[in-house]
Amino acid sequence: MQKSEEATEDIKKEERLRCLSEASFEGIAVHEKGMIIEINRVFAEMFGYYYPEIIGMHALQLTAPESRDLVLQKIVSGYEGPYEAVCLRKDGSTFIAEVRGRSISYCGRMARVAAIRDITGNKQAEEELRKSHSNLSTLYSVSAAISRTISMDRLFDIVLETVTGLDIFNAERKGGIFIVEGSIMKLVSHLGHPDIFLDLHKDMKVGDCLCGLAAKTGEIIISKNSDDDMRHTVRYPGIHSHGHIIIPLKARYTIVGVLYLYLPADFDIDESMLNLLTSIGNQIGVAIDNAKLYEETRALSLLDPLTGLANRRMMDILFEKYLAGTQRSGTPLSVIMLDIDHFKKYNDTYGHDTGDKLLAQLGKLLLKEIREADLAVRYGGEEFLILLPETDLLKASETAERIRGFIESTLPTTVSIGVASYNLKIKKLGKIIKKADEALYMAKKKGRNRVEVAHV
Repeated sequence: MQKSEEATEDIKKEERLRCLSEASFEGIAVHEKGMIIEINRVFAEMFGYYYPEIIGMHALQLTAPESRDLVLQKIVSGYEGPYEAVCLRKDGSTFIAEVRGRSISYCGRMARVAAIRDITGNKQAEEELRKSHSNLSTLYSVSAAISRTISMDRLFDIVLETVTGLDIFNAERKGGIFIVEGSIMKLVSHLGHPDIFLDLHKDMKVGDCLCGLAAKTGEIIISKNSDDDMRHTVRYPGIHSHGHIIIPLKARYTIVGVLYLYLPADFDIDESMLNLLTSIGNQIGVAIDNAKLYEETRALSLLDPLTGLANRRMMDILFEKYLAGTQRSGTPLSVIMLDIDHFKKYNDTYGHDTGDKLLAQLGKLLLKEIREADLAVRYGGEEFLILLPETDLLKASETAERIRGFIESTLPTTVSIGVASYNLKIKKLGKIIKKADEALYMAKKKGRNRVEVAHV
């Protein structure tokens, strides 16, 4: 009678286990040393087998070759997990699974239960996130390099050094930048080329070879192997097999140049990388356009003759460029407004000529203390303004404090400074300057020779 009750209880336990396993969102299998003795419906569907087919199979038959040693080790050791393994379906396809195991008493004997969860989608999402993070990091690296200068002479070399040094491209430290001037392609920066290469590319025109084709079409050119690409028309003795990526550099829907990189022959590239290259090309194109504008504004003498700083006309022109970049990329933009303390008294005491010398000295000091990407402006009288692209309020206030301290220790005067930044409430130059001016007034009110920050 007692044995009958125990048998009935075992049947009830088994039924409860079956009900629970069928309700699970995971594949569940019971096995003895890897030999499968029971599964739930989800497990069968996950691997593409019917129930009778899978009973009696060994777990390793459901495991992809690259994971079999790992799975066998976990079975033998009784490891409970979790761990990841590549599983093999009946049709030969694979999926990535998270596996957990536990010892149980099953039908009067010891066995192991394994819970399998398909995490292929999670892994793909992680990989996409990793690529996205890598791409953003790459764009930041290029942006940071570009922001170091607005000088046309230095910009090309900085861009080329930065891009050829990025790991994601597996590129050689070899390549160059052409600038488009009408129908002419002018090689303005290059790495790793022999003299014969430079001679052959002196008279390049839009449409010539791969670089000219990219300049003509405005499309990224992919050439996997120079040996069998008939578009690669410029050749010379000693040229080795290589691949090319040629990236058009665009600004305001105009091709301003191309960047070409060398890669190993027969390389592969995916759509994510192509999108990244397009973004990099646009970044560099805008930087070149800004550098050209800078050169043009200098040629137009948009400078204050006394201090050598930009005048307000130049400020208005370049601010629109800075603002467009801020609104497009979401990068910060800040303004520093400074005023010489007691300048009228200084003029009255030492004379206007000495006052003018002080203004000129201050202008030189500001140019020395700011980045090339920043713009120092003679705003009027003894007032000066500095535009700081890609600089938030904290960094701008730190820059302002450094300038204030240096002026105090270097010149026979002190300055009061106000700082403000672009934000959703302060979008226009006039409002940003007004906020900086209000902060400057507060600095004077609090005793001068100090920095105050405008808060919204």
